[in-house]
Amino acid sequence: MYILQAFSRDHNLGLVKQVMTVMYKKNIQRLTKTFLTLSLSDVASRVGLPGPADAERYILHMIEDEQIYATINQKDGMVVFRDEPEKYGGPEVLKNLETQLALCMELDRQVLAMDEEIQVNPQYVKKASGMQDEEQPNKSTYAM
Repeated sequence: MYILQAFSRDHNLGLVKQVMTVMYKKNIQRLTKTFLTLSLSDVASRVGLPGPADAERYILHMIEDEQIYATINQKDGMVVFRDEPEKYGGPEVLKNLETQLALCMELDRQVLAMDEEIQVNPQYVKKASGMQDEEQPNKSTYAM
């Protein structure tokens, strides 16, 4: 208790509470990598929370924020951790990918057409081959 009083006196108690919240959440995330199923009381004891109700509250917030993927069985007081669902599955993703690919192919076709048009342009051919316009007078002949 003395430590909390010291943080309160120094006006850092809010910061300490934020750090503790993040610590609890990180510890819960670590549990998802180790366990498939845990009771709420096990989660609370492993994370350092006062009780199962606190563990449930943290887990529910983390599920809502998509920080973890889990379900809570209220009857048994058990938490079942799941892997992150597939983000890139389904027909809508495939359709979007096909649309983007078609757009890229059209842009490629336009760039190739522009390149071909430039390569047959007489002015470009003349400059690219290093030929100078012989009709323009040389500036050095007029300098005296």
